[in-house]
Amino acid sequence: MAKKTHVWSIMHKGVITCHPDTPLDEVVRVMADTGVHGMAVAEHEEGQLLGTISHMDVIKFWNEDLEKYTAKDVMTPKVISVSPDDLIEDAIKIMLEHHIHRVFVVKDGRAVGVLSTTDIIREMRGSKWTWYMSVDI
Repeated sequence: MAKKTHVWSIMHKGVITCHPDTPLDEVVRVMADTGVHGMAVAEHEEGQLLGTISHMDVIKFWNEDLEKYTAKDVMTPKVISVSPDDLIEDAIKIMLEHHIHRVFVVKDGRAVGVLSTTDIIREMRGSKWTWYMSVDI
């Protein structure tokens, strides 16, 4: 029997959010310093999502003056989200359908977490095996 795992059980809790008027150079700094691959855009921390910014959105501005752009200039306004109570298999279907690597987890209109393909792979792993990779430089 397949296990029924809910999004809330493996998602990253909390979301890094920026205001639509946040300068793009600050968005890039936060992404680089925190290691996040996607940020929510909202009027305030507890506010409804207006959009999302991914690494792919940001790298389009390579060789541009980042101070000339804001989060709202680069964000994707259509936010694809799931509920914390959704099943992982339903979230996977959404991610595959939209060709995305992460979805925001939304409850009562505000982002409460992020579910990524990495979270799902880690949950799938469930293995006692450890793999090592060596790199010659």
